[in-house]
Amino acid sequence: MSLHPSHYKLIKEEVTRRLVSGVQTINLEYDSLYNQQKASLNKDCELLSLLFHRMFFYRLNEKLSGLNCDHTLRLSKQILTQMQLSRGKINEIFEVFKKNDGNCDCEILYNIESQLIGK
Repeated sequence: MSLHPSHYKLIKEEVTRRLVSGVQTINLEYDSLYNQQKASLNKDCELLSLLFHRMFFYRLNEKLSGLNCDHTLRLSKQILTQMQLSRGKINEIFEVFKKNDGNCDCEILYNIESQLIGK
């Protein structure tokens, strides 16, 4: 089943709305991937869950698809900046990423997002 182009536009608008303002207006299929019980096992659960719901991981996955990771946090920094977070908050998030084996953009998805989703 393919989605109508207007549906893609709605998804993109919702992702941007959450990323920038943190406001959720519709449920997305992506939301159903979140596993609160699994996420709560990480002591940084609150921050990581906030990033999940603000669509950080979704956007990072989008940006990385079709690219080879350059083993930096370049794309993550772009997204966190787009989220209008302060430099101090971004540095705090990077420390949490590193503590959870997220030393580059692809490791953030493999090692951190995987702690928040699925069974």
